[in-house]
Amino acid sequence: MKVVVSPYDPAWEAHFERHRAIIRSALSRLEPSIDHIGSTALKSIGAKPIIDILVGLPATVSLDGAVTPLLAGGYAYIQKFDAAMPYRRFFAKLENLTAGPLPAVIGDGDDFALGRDYKTSVHIHVMAKDSYHWLRHIAFRDYLLAHPDARADYHRLKQKIAVMDLADPLDYNTHKEAFIREHQDKAMAWRERRRPSAGGVRGTPPRPIG
Repeated sequence: MKVVVSPYDPAWEAHFERHRAIIRSALSRLEPSIDHIGSTALKSIGAKPIIDILVGLPATVSLDGAVTPLLAGGYAYIQKFDAAMPYRRFFAKLENLTAGPLPAVIGDGDDFALGRDYKTSVHIHVMAKDSYHWLRHIAFRDYLLAHPDARADYHRLKQKIAVMDLADPLDYNTHKEAFIREHQDKAMAWRERRRPSAGGVRGTPPRPIG
């Protein structure tokens, strides 16, 4: 299978704003920060047409507190990723590719596969605000926005991957992993240089890509 990498579309920002309003209303009691991340936030490069949204919750709030409100907001909870990434709760707007219904929660034992049963148009990553994993997403986005050469390199990598015949939709992320790790490290160092008075980052573990 081939992954579609679309040219930048200014409508992506409007899509983000629409979903931000839904998320803000759903999670209003939790005082979330809501940021547009991922390639659709970079304003000039190609991307899979999926809006990535980073939701930061106060450290005193359980991430599980987002589950019921976001389900009510129309997003599916992809619970099967919790074990690999316990610092995140992942939600998505699903588009059904089958004649049957899709569950609101997709757990470990559920036989529903991306690309076979559904595709996604929105991803919501719920994390503790100011934690390492929250910061790395913000830093990577801001670094690429501030460094056109790195942004152009990322665009060329995406175009290269788009012509590959991939066995699984998630292989797209695997092929980007080395670039993201390298530039994420640069981004975190760049952020610290620009914010010398910033405090330490909570919970800095090994660096998985999510």
